[in-house]
Amino acid sequence: MAFVDPGIVEMPESPASGAMPPYRQLVEWVRAEVAGLTTEQLDFDDTSPEKEWMWWSIRRQVSHIAWDALVFTHRRCGSLLWPDGDDPAPIVWEHHHFGPNMKYDRLLDEDLFWEVSDLIAKMEIGIGWLERVVNERSIAELRAEVTTIRGTEFWAYVITTLARGAEADPTQPGFITYDLEGSLWMVFYEQMTHIRTIQRLKAAQGLPAAVDLPRVGYLRLPEYWGETDANGPPLKRLEIG
Repeated sequence: MAFVDPGIVEMPESPASGAMPPYRQLVEWVRAEVAGLTTEQLDFDDTSPEKEWMWWSIRRQVSHIAWDALVFTHRRCGSLLWPDGDDPAPIVWEHHHFGPNMKYDRLLDEDLFWEVSDLIAKMEIGIGWLERVVNERSIAELRAEVTTIRGTEFWAYVITTLARGAEADPTQPGFITYDLEGSLWMVFYEQMTHIRTIQRLKAAQGLPAAVDLPRVGYLRLPEYWGETDANGPPLKRLEIG
Protein backbone atom coordinates (compact mmCIF):
# COMPACT_ATOMS: atom_id res chain seq x y z
CA MET A 1 0.00 0.00 0.00
CA ALA A 2 1.04 3.62 -0.36
CA PHE A 3 2.84 5.29 2.51
CA VAL A 4 0.94 7.86 4.62
CA ASP A 5 2.79 10.03 7.12
CA PRO A 6 0.53 12.48 9.01
CA GLY A 7 3.49 14.84 9.33
CA ILE A 8 3.87 15.18 5.54
CA VAL A 9 1.39 17.66 4.05
CA GLU A 10 3.19 18.36 0.78
CA MET A 11 4.18 16.03 -2.04
CA PRO A 12 7.83 15.09 -1.38
CA GLU A 13 10.27 16.29 -4.01
CA SER A 14 11.83 12.84 -4.25
CA PRO A 15 9.65 10.22 -5.97
CA ALA A 16 11.41 7.60 -3.86
CA SER A 17 9.32 8.66 -0.84
CA GLY A 18 5.92 7.80 -2.26
CA ALA A 19 4.21 9.51 0.69
CA MET A 20 0.53 10.35 0.26
CA PRO A 21 -1.62 13.03 1.93
CA PRO A 22 -3.00 12.71 5.49
CA TYR A 23 -6.62 13.19 4.43
CA ARG A 24 -8.00 12.81 7.96
CA GLN A 25 -6.26 16.05 8.87
CA LEU A 26 -8.65 17.90 6.56
CA VAL A 27 -11.65 16.88 8.67
CA GLU A 28 -9.90 18.00 11.84
CA TRP A 29 -9.05 21.38 10.32
CA VAL A 30 -12.62 21.93 9.13
CA ARG A 31 -14.10 20.97 12.48
CA ALA A 32 -11.74 23.35 14.28
CA GLU A 33 -12.50 26.28 11.97
CA VAL A 34 -16.30 26.01 12.17
CA ALA A 35 -16.55 25.22 15.89
CA GLY A 36 -18.72 27.70 17.74
CA LEU A 37 -19.69 29.79 14.71
CA THR A 38 -23.16 31.31 14.64
CA THR A 39 -25.59 30.97 11.75
CA GLU A 40 -24.81 34.54 10.74
CA GLN A 41 -21.08 33.86 10.73
CA LEU A 42 -21.49 30.64 8.76
CA ASP A 43 -23.63 32.36 6.13
CA PHE A 44 -21.64 35.60 5.78
CA ASP A 45 -20.68 36.27 2.17
CA ASP A 46 -20.12 39.08 -0.32
CA THR A 47 -21.39 38.70 -3.87
CA SER A 48 -19.63 41.80 -5.21
CA PRO A 49 -18.12 41.14 -8.65
CA GLU A 50 -14.62 42.00 -7.38
CA LYS A 51 -14.88 39.64 -4.39
CA GLU A 52 -15.38 36.27 -6.07
CA TRP A 53 -13.51 34.43 -3.31
CA MET A 54 -16.28 35.57 -0.92
CA TRP A 55 -19.23 34.40 -3.02
CA TRP A 56 -19.44 31.13 -1.11
CA SER A 57 -20.05 31.49 2.63
CA ILE A 58 -18.24 29.35 5.20
CA ARG A 59 -21.18 26.93 5.10
CA ARG A 60 -20.89 26.64 1.33
CA GLN A 61 -17.12 26.25 1.52
CA VAL A 62 -17.70 23.21 3.75
CA SER A 63 -20.36 21.97 1.33
CA HIS A 64 -17.92 22.24 -1.56
CA ILE A 65 -15.22 20.38 0.37
CA ALA A 66 -17.71 17.58 1.06
CA TRP A 67 -18.83 17.58 -2.59
CA ASP A 68 -15.21 17.39 -3.74
CA ALA A 69 -14.34 14.54 -1.37
CA LEU A 70 -17.30 12.51 -2.61
CA VAL A 71 -17.57 13.35 -6.30
CA PHE A 72 -13.86 13.40 -7.12
CA THR A 73 -13.31 10.06 -5.43
CA HIS A 74 -16.37 8.45 -7.01
CA ARG A 75 -15.41 9.67 -10.47
CA ARG A 76 -11.64 9.19 -10.35
CA CYS A 77 -11.30 6.17 -8.05
CA GLY A 78 -14.61 4.36 -8.39
CA SER A 79 -13.25 1.51 -10.51
CA LEU A 80 -10.57 0.85 -7.87
CA LEU A 81 -12.87 1.07 -4.87
CA TRP A 82 -15.87 -0.77 -6.33
CA PRO A 83 -14.66 -2.92 -9.22
CA ASP A 84 -17.92 -4.89 -9.20
CA GLY A 85 -19.95 -1.73 -9.76
CA ASP A 86 -21.61 -1.82 -6.35
CA ASP A 87 -21.01 1.88 -5.71
CA PRO A 88 -22.54 3.22 -2.50
CA ALA A 89 -24.83 6.24 -2.84
CA PRO A 90 -24.50 8.61 0.13
CA ILE A 91 -25.77 11.29 -2.28
CA VAL A 92 -27.76 11.11 -5.52
CA TRP A 93 -24.88 10.93 -7.98
CA GLU A 94 -26.76 12.26 -11.01
CA HIS A 95 -27.61 15.40 -9.00
CA HIS A 96 -23.98 16.01 -8.05
CA HIS A 97 -21.81 15.02 -11.01
CA PHE A 98 -21.43 17.64 -13.72
CA GLY A 99 -24.28 17.43 -16.19
CA PRO A 100 -27.83 18.61 -16.92
CA ASN A 101 -29.22 17.10 -13.70
CA MET A 102 -26.69 18.76 -11.38
CA LYS A 103 -28.75 20.59 -8.72
CA TYR A 104 -26.15 22.96 -7.24
CA ASP A 105 -22.86 24.08 -8.76
CA ARG A 106 -20.12 22.04 -7.03
CA LEU A 107 -22.08 21.96 -3.78
CA LEU A 108 -24.10 19.27 -2.05
CA ASP A 109 -27.85 19.41 -2.59
CA GLU A 110 -28.88 22.29 -0.33
CA ASP A 111 -32.43 21.00 -0.11
CA LEU A 112 -31.06 17.95 1.70
CA PHE A 113 -27.74 18.97 3.24
CA TRP A 114 -27.59 22.36 4.92
CA GLU A 115 -26.51 21.85 8.52
CA VAL A 116 -22.74 21.95 8.90
CA SER A 117 -22.80 18.72 10.91
CA ASP A 118 -24.46 16.95 7.97
CA LEU A 119 -21.94 18.41 5.52
CA ILE A 120 -19.00 17.26 7.61
CA ALA A 121 -20.56 13.80 7.91
CA LYS A 122 -20.64 13.56 4.09
CA MET A 123 -17.09 14.90 3.91
CA GLU A 124 -15.97 12.13 6.26
CA ILE A 125 -17.41 9.49 3.93
CA GLY A 126 -15.38 10.85 1.01
CA ILE A 127 -12.27 11.17 3.15
CA GLY A 128 -12.69 7.54 4.18
CA TRP A 129 -12.75 6.55 0.51
CA LEU A 130 -9.59 8.54 -0.18
CA GLU A 131 -7.91 6.79 2.74
CA ARG A 132 -8.97 3.43 1.33
CA VAL A 133 -7.40 4.23 -2.03
CA VAL A 134 -4.00 5.09 -0.56
CA ASN A 135 -4.16 2.26 1.98
CA GLU A 136 -5.14 -0.43 -0.52
CA ARG A 137 -3.00 0.56 -3.51
CA SER A 138 0.76 0.76 -3.91
CA ILE A 139 2.44 3.94 -5.10
CA ALA A 140 3.38 2.08 -8.28
CA GLU A 141 -0.31 1.35 -8.95
CA LEU A 142 -1.24 4.97 -8.34
CA ARG A 143 1.42 6.16 -10.76
CA ALA A 144 0.30 3.64 -13.37
CA GLU A 145 -3.26 5.08 -13.39
CA VAL A 146 -2.73 7.77 -16.05
CA THR A 147 -5.44 9.96 -17.58
CA THR A 148 -5.40 12.69 -20.22
CA ILE A 149 -8.15 15.31 -20.16
CA ARG A 150 -8.97 18.64 -21.74
CA GLY A 151 -7.28 21.15 -19.49
CA THR A 152 -8.48 24.39 -17.95
CA GLU A 153 -6.62 27.59 -17.18
CA PHE A 154 -7.05 26.82 -13.47
CA TRP A 155 -5.51 23.34 -13.73
CA ALA A 156 -2.64 24.58 -15.88
CA TYR A 157 -1.85 27.09 -13.13
CA VAL A 158 -2.16 24.93 -10.03
CA ILE A 159 -0.26 21.90 -11.33
CA THR A 160 2.85 24.08 -11.21
CA THR A 161 2.82 23.44 -7.46
CA LEU A 162 3.19 19.66 -7.88
CA ALA A 163 6.58 18.01 -7.81
CA ARG A 164 5.36 15.49 -10.39
CA GLY A 165 2.26 13.63 -11.54
CA ALA A 166 0.64 16.24 -13.79
CA GLU A 167 1.82 18.10 -16.86
CA ALA A 168 0.69 19.65 -20.09
CA ASP A 169 0.36 16.86 -22.65
CA PRO A 170 3.32 17.33 -25.03
CA THR A 171 1.41 15.72 -27.91
CA GLN A 172 -1.97 17.45 -27.53
CA PRO A 173 -2.05 21.22 -26.96
CA GLY A 174 -4.82 22.11 -24.54
CA PHE A 175 -4.73 18.76 -22.72
CA ILE A 176 -3.26 17.77 -19.36
CA THR A 177 -1.94 14.33 -18.46
CA TYR A 178 -1.87 13.27 -14.83
CA ASP A 179 -1.47 10.10 -12.84
CA LEU A 180 -3.46 9.14 -9.75
CA GLU A 181 -0.64 10.08 -7.38
CA GLY A 182 -0.72 13.62 -8.71
CA SER A 183 -4.51 13.70 -8.77
CA LEU A 184 -4.75 12.54 -5.15
CA TRP A 185 -2.39 15.29 -4.05
CA MET A 186 -4.38 17.81 -6.10
CA VAL A 187 -7.64 16.99 -4.30
CA PHE A 188 -5.86 17.37 -0.94
CA TYR A 189 -4.56 20.80 -1.95
CA GLU A 190 -7.96 21.78 -3.35
CA GLN A 191 -9.65 21.09 -0.04
CA MET A 192 -6.89 22.90 1.86
CA THR A 193 -7.51 25.93 -0.34
CA HIS A 194 -11.15 26.06 0.72
CA ILE A 195 -10.18 25.69 4.38
CA ARG A 196 -7.91 28.68 3.89
CA THR A 197 -10.85 30.57 2.36
CA ILE A 198 -12.87 29.74 5.48
CA GLN A 199 -10.08 31.39 7.49
CA ARG A 200 -10.22 34.43 5.22
CA LEU A 201 -14.00 34.68 5.60
CA LYS A 202 -13.55 34.53 9.37
CA ALA A 203 -10.91 37.26 9.23
CA ALA A 204 -13.31 39.45 7.24
CA GLN A 205 -15.69 39.13 10.20
CA GLY A 206 -13.00 39.90 12.77
CA LEU A 207 -12.69 36.25 13.80
CA PRO A 208 -9.34 34.50 14.36
CA ALA A 209 -8.25 31.37 12.54
CA ALA A 210 -8.39 28.23 14.65
CA VAL A 211 -5.43 26.39 13.12
CA ASP A 212 -2.03 27.29 11.75
CA LEU A 213 -2.60 26.06 8.23
CA PRO A 214 0.64 25.14 6.43
CA ARG A 215 1.34 27.09 3.27
CA VAL A 216 1.82 24.21 0.87
CA GLY A 217 0.52 23.18 -2.53
CA TYR A 218 -1.95 25.62 -4.07
CA LEU A 219 -1.59 27.83 -1.01
CA ARG A 220 1.86 28.84 -2.22
CA LEU A 221 0.05 30.83 -4.91
CA PRO A 222 -0.93 34.38 -3.85
CA GLU A 223 -4.56 34.17 -4.99
CA TYR A 224 -5.33 31.16 -2.82
CA TRP A 225 -3.43 32.21 0.28
CA GLY A 226 -5.10 35.62 0.23
CA GLU A 227 -2.26 37.98 -0.53
CA THR A 228 -4.59 39.51 -3.10
CA ASP A 229 -8.35 39.69 -3.67
CA ALA A 230 -7.71 38.86 -7.31
CA ASN A 231 -9.08 35.55 -8.52
CA GLY A 232 -6.98 32.70 -9.77
CA PRO A 233 -7.44 31.56 -13.37
CA PRO A 234 -10.97 30.41 -14.29
CA LEU A 235 -12.18 26.92 -15.21
CA LYS A 236 -12.14 28.02 -18.84
CA ARG A 237 -11.03 25.27 -21.22
CA LEU A 238 -7.58 25.64 -22.74
CA GLU A 239 -7.34 26.34 -26.43
CA ILE A 240 -6.76 23.29 -28.60
CA GLY A 241 -4.07 23.42 -31.25
